[in-house]
Amino acid sequence: MAYYYKGNDHMKILLKESNYAFSILMETGGSNNTDYADYTSNNFIKSFRHVMQKPDLSRAQLASMLRAAERRHHARDNDDNWADFIAARVNTCANSNTAQTH
Repeated sequence: MAYYYKGNDHMKILLKESNYAFSILMETGGSNNTDYADYTSNNFIKSFRHVMQKPDLSRAQLASMLRAAERRHHARDNDDNWADFIAARVNTCANSNTAQTH
C-alpha cells in the first residue's frame, strides 16, 4: 500500500472543500448534532479513501484522525495554513496506523 506524502496537494484541497461545505451547512442552519469531523467522515469518506490510498479506511478512523488534528491545531492557536496543518496531522496518523497494521 502506498503512503500519502506531504507534498501531495490533493489532501489539502479535499480538506478545504469539506471545510467549505461544512461551513455552508452550519450557516444555513445545519445539524446541531454534528461537528466537522463527523460531517466530513460521513460525506467525504470515499474521497479521503482515494486520496490517502486506504480503501479500508472507516468513517470512525477518519473522524478520529480529523478530531485529533483539530485538537492539536487549536492547542497551537494558529489559524494560518489550516489545511496544511490538518493534512500533515492526518498523514502522520494514517501512516502510523498503516505501519501498525502491517
